[in-house]
Amino acid sequence: MSADTGGVCADPDGVFRKTGTPRPEPAPPPVPAWIRELDMALAVYPQILLTGNVRDQFLLPEDGDGGVAAPEPGGAVLPYSLEDVIESVCRVRGYGALARQDGVIDRVVAWRLTADLFAFPPALRRMAEEDARIERERAERERAGQENDGPDADREADEDDDVEAGVARLRDIMIGTVRHTGPAIGLIVPYTNRLGSSRGPVAGQAARLLATVEELGHTARPVAGDGGVTPYNTIFWVVEKQEDLPLEFALGSHALRVISVPEPPHDQRRAASRFVVERLAARQGREDGEPATDTEQGQATEALARSSYGMGVREILAVGRMAADRRLPLSRLDEAARLYRVGVLDNPWATQGVRENILNGEAYLNAQVIGQPHAVRRTIEIFMRSAAGLTGAQSSSSPSRPRGTLFLSGPTGVGKTELAKGVAKMILGEDARPIRFDMSEFAEEHARDRLIGAPPGFVGHSAGGELTNAVRAHPMSVLLFDEIDKAHPRLFDLFLQILEDGRLTDGQGATVHFTECVLIFTSNLGVSAQVIRSTARRRADGDETGEEGDEETREGRQQPRLTRHDKPETVREALRSAFDTFFNDHIGRPELRNRFGDSFVPMDFIQPASVPLILDKALKSVTDRVREVHGAELEVAQESWEVLRIEASRRLDHGGRGVVTAVESALVNPLSRELFHQPARHGEHLEIEAVEGDGDAYVLKVRRRM
Repeated sequence: MSADTGGVCADPDGVFRKTGTPRPEPAPPPVPAWIRELDMALAVYPQILLTGNVRDQFLLPEDGDGGVAAPEPGGAVLPYSLEDVIESVCRVRGYGALARQDGVIDRVVAWRLTADLFAFPPALRRMAEEDARIERERAERERAGQENDGPDADREADEDDDVEAGVARLRDIMIGTVRHTGPAIGLIVPYTNRLGSSRGPVAGQAARLLATVEELGHTARPVAGDGGVTPYNTIFWVVEKQEDLPLEFALGSHALRVISVPEPPHDQRRAASRFVVERLAARQGREDGEPATDTEQGQATEALARSSYGMGVREILAVGRMAADRRLPLSRLDEAARLYRVGVLDNPWATQGVRENILNGEAYLNAQVIGQPHAVRRTIEIFMRSAAGLTGAQSSSSPSRPRGTLFLSGPTGVGKTELAKGVAKMILGEDARPIRFDMSEFAEEHARDRLIGAPPGFVGHSAGGELTNAVRAHPMSVLLFDEIDKAHPRLFDLFLQILEDGRLTDGQGATVHFTECVLIFTSNLGVSAQVIRSTARRRADGDETGEEGDEETREGRQQPRLTRHDKPETVREALRSAFDTFFNDHIGRPELRNRFGDSFVPMDFIQPASVPLILDKALKSVTDRVREVHGAELEVAQESWEVLRIEASRRLDHGGRGVVTAVESALVNPLSRELFHQPARHGEHLEIEAVEGDGDAYVLKVRRRM
């Protein structure tokens, strides 16, 4: 830690000491538990492994002299690295020096923690002298032009020798560090996983080093002292994931303390948010002459702390830098945090255009999806909540959930996919389309790897997953998971994580954020005849009246197949019952059902009253295509339209898809034959005067004129 900031240290009350004049502001957060554990471990363990959130920064009260005292409210806080924290705790414990392996210059660098010149350990002093000699010799070779002489193979061999020599020297330094007599010294190895592979044996000097380290842990003794409890000469290992450690690393040794550094909790994020807001407010005051009020700063702090769920302090500070660079006001800090995750500055949810689209969305979606006013109304309610930024506001879980979630359930052909397309156009623009995943293709257990990518070592690992790649390429998108009930049950664990935390880790270990995505699931559960209540479910509900041999008790109550003649209320109740049964009993995921909340949207059968509207929409598509391809105008006479309506009504059991099929059979196919034998001329007018046929083969009477 630099001399101008001094050190930070843990005291028995779990706080950092700080200097400066107290101000009437909130007290700094308490010292994290992992730092208190680190302070305790120095007197008990010769080796400490720090794992987890080790690359983050830690916002802690400023400490000028390294003493121990109770905290005072309102002191300055500064961001510290993990190395800074280790240095502060070691300084208070009376360590004389620290050293760290520096991979950039391929050396071990050391620095004193005390003004006592004799405290610098001989092992590290010899190392520094050796480094200086090597650098002088290298500089002399460069001046003599010897550095570039010799073949490439010799150079590569020299590089390999340098790596082995570096590991051997690190081993010597560790031996000298552990056997130093005092004052205590520490050695930090910041990237322990680079010493060897976690999937294969370590050879050469690395294997020798790890074997030596294990023995040093068992033979180490505390340094000599004048009384009291003295610490060990400590080796600090640092790695993000324990599973990345070399296989030979003595992870189970009693001489090694494993300390997990967690993601910052809410109080730490609030402190980081206050740090950001205060500096942005000061900058705003200098530039605009209108400093933010205490109320505005407090609101911005709380908003940023909530929206930064899952972020580290380093990322929160980065949000502040992005806001300063883009001159975003304090009121938009929570928005900046959400957008920082996905790397996109412009937020379509905050635009007036999207708000107007949602405001007029009921009419817009009803024009896109005919015959589903109830489903459209429920959809608009959900997206109004998203546009207002209140998704998940009723719960204490992650505020980083996806922007919107829909579970569309209903018979085939009623417009589930069309509703998803309409939502994409409403939110992202007229040319937008949902990213569709047909979940019937993911019925096998290994299909999980198709979505998030194969694990390391498996074929296709470098290609990534279809889902994670799509979201990484398009952070703001509508994701359509069609026929979700046909997916393998193991895949539902992924959706549980997405719906709860708004993020997913792909096969390569990278985090993909779904914060700005809309997730739409479709299913036709409950339409076909099925057993909707099992014996176990009946008994769980307290129904013990059934006896052995009772068909209804043993096999459950049979729900009849739904038809378009059923009342809408009956259809919605059956769909909801099938939805609950599927998640509770079939796949055993009631927690996932709860994550959907009120996002379940049942869709009714298409009724005869909707046929004319669907028919007109299909006919408009045909006339537009004729105009585009042939440059001709197509008109359907009233008598022909009536024939098409009657044929479409006969196929209404297939929903809107049946209407489209009727148009294809009775109009498109015979019209194609007509235009194939006698192509239309540009500007020609084609009038369908009659449609004749028996349901299998149709013939058109076409009047053609210029």
